[in-house]
Amino acid sequence: MDSLRSFMDEMLNDQGRKEGFISDLLGNLKNQPIPTLEQAQTGYTTVSNLHGIFYDYDKAEVTISYKVVPDMYPPYTLSFVQFQAVLEGLLTLRRNQKWQMQHNK
Repeated sequence: MDSLRSFMDEMLNDQGRKEGFISDLLGNLKNQPIPTLEQAQTGYTTVSNLHGIFYDYDKAEVTISYKVVPDMYPPYTLSFVQFQAVLEGLLTLRRNQKWQMQHNK
């Protein structure tokens, strides 16, 4: 397993409100957020419960790191376009899961 697969598992298996978080990640691809003190301290653009996500706007790349145990899974780097595809796929899958759960009751 690598950090990308671990990140996807976190986004798919978490029953909380991850849609807003994923939408924010998509927004960060288009508009660079204003740097915060947390970003300066952690080196990540944003963080989830388990992962740190760093946007390199000069290279148009995103690196996902497993922050809980950094050596457990190697960081994974994708282009902005690839990360956008992953995020949009995660949103679609989460919506489909919710739709199926609502209609199977």
